[in-house]
Amino acid sequence: GNQTLHLTALRDTGNNLRDPVTGKRVLVIGADAALKLTGLTPQELRDPIKNLGSIPGLRLIPYQTVGSSGFLLAIVVPKAKIGGKQGSVIVALSPNVFGSNYQALTGGMV
Repeated sequence: GNQTLHLTALRDTGNNLRDPVTGKRVLVIGADAALKLTGLTPQELRDPIKNLGSIPGLRLIPYQTVGSSGFLLAIVVPKAKIGGKQGSVIVALSPNVFGSNYQALTGGMV
């Protein structure tokens, strides 16, 4: 909608998360930011398959970390500005709260 959300993101060069459909990189936001953006609680985000239909346009993004794997709920944000670039971005919704200095993770090398 008309909602504006300002976030600080940490570049995680080990984060290679991509949308399996488009191949685009995915911005991962923490639980606090996800709640503001979607209204979904951390508990709802922990069960992505059960809550997939709770908001129109939600999709699943598979992830794999050291020792675990699963799915994150994600949504396409049609108007986003990251650094100096503007456009649509796929935003994955983490059930975890990130560090106190950042609310999102970007991936890949600079």
